[in-house]
Amino acid sequence: MYKIILPIFIIMIGMFLIFNEQDKSKEIIDNISVDIKGAVKSPGRYEIEYDARVQDLIKKAGGLRFDASTKYINLAKKLEDEMVVVIYTNEEINDLDKDLMITYCNCPEISNDGCVVEEENNKEKININLATLEELMTLTGIGETKAKAIIEYRTINGNFTKTEDIMNVKGIGESTYNKIKNLITI
Repeated sequence: MYKIILPIFIIMIGMFLIFNEQDKSKEIIDNISVDIKGAVKSPGRYEIEYDARVQDLIKKAGGLRFDASTKYINLAKKLEDEMVVVIYTNEEINDLDKDLMITYCNCPEISNDGCVVEEENNKEKININLATLEELMTLTGIGETKAKAIIEYRTINGNFTKTEDIMNVKGIGESTYNKIKNLITI
């Protein structure tokens, strides 16, 4: 009788240990670590279920502050381990919208009606013949690579004779020129 019971008992213990380990690994998978910042009542790092959504994380963080905006947040997005969620304030979103409108309209001021062109005398233009790398990089659409290309072009070819000549620089076409033409001079 012991010859039959002992192997069955050993098999049962083995199965118990295997299933117990699987349950532990499932517990590890069931929780992820995410970080939430910005306009929530309790920003910080949270352990949350692996299939949780952004909305669930916001609830876990105490909810939104009174000045929070979810305009650009997908509340239904599934969270992933090590994810960072940033909730911006209404003011930050308004500033972002204004910056996007400025870039889109190519105008430095926005009114309630849309794009308003700033008077040219209100802002000092950047002289593309004298501007430093940093000054050139303040122009819309001009990053470090294009700024270096502008400096290299004027070093090799001499000063620009008209602002349109900047389109002779590799990587600067008509669309980039149209974004910066009201901001540059020679």
